[in-house]
Amino acid sequence: MSKKKKQSWEIVLKDRFLTNEKPDNPYITALLYFVVFFLSFLLIFVCFFQLCEISGTSMESTLTNGEHVLLLKNTKSFKRGDIVVITKKVQNENGQEVDTNIIKRVIAVEGDILRFDLEKGENDVEYVNLYLKVKGSDTFVLQNENYVTERMIKNNCFNSDFEFSSEMKIPEDCVFVMGDNRNKSNDSRNESGINKYYPLTSIYGKAVLTIPKDSVLEYLLKLLYRENNSAYD
Repeated sequence: MSKKKKQSWEIVLKDRFLTNEKPDNPYITALLYFVVFFLSFLLIFVCFFQLCEISGTSMESTLTNGEHVLLLKNTKSFKRGDIVVITKKVQNENGQEVDTNIIKRVIAVEGDILRFDLEKGENDVEYVNLYLKVKGSDTFVLQNENYVTERMIKNNCFNSDFEFSSEMKIPEDCVFVMGDNRNKSNDSRNESGINKYYPLTSIYGKAVLTIPKDSVLEYLLKLLYRENNSAYD
């Protein structure tokens, strides 16, 4: 009885990985290496990155509703200006606490000191100026943020007990965050007391790439990440 003839891929596996002999067909070898490399790349990519859809207007005009960003997960390295997704507890319609994601910009990090000063404008509108003293500095600097399209107003997005003109030092392993759309964002300004400083452990990931809408890249990533996370106002 004749032996069953081995398939080409079986020969490659045996010769290359068991006996370390070079197979006769280099094309099959190249294809095998490509498949192994591609699958390894996909595994690493999925483990370290996550696709996230923007839901809401709190990050306009930097990020718009329905746009996607690619998040780097499993990192604890954050700096001022980073856009991050934070997981926090909120109450749903039934009064139950559930997890939700918010996407905001890091304004200050551990050891920084913030101050929000009021300035009287026309028609008695009270504008808010943001001052930052970075860790290790002795001077407050007025922040001129080119990604913000309109000035902050006192009556918008600030908690009722927010202390204006007082110094706020960011605690250890925490960040202070705000949306780029300053007058339509739920962020650190809405929280009271120590809760306004989000711990690093609550950060799910930071945005490393904005995906162009209706692009080939967006289509491919949506296929790869069937469970698409969303981040809200």
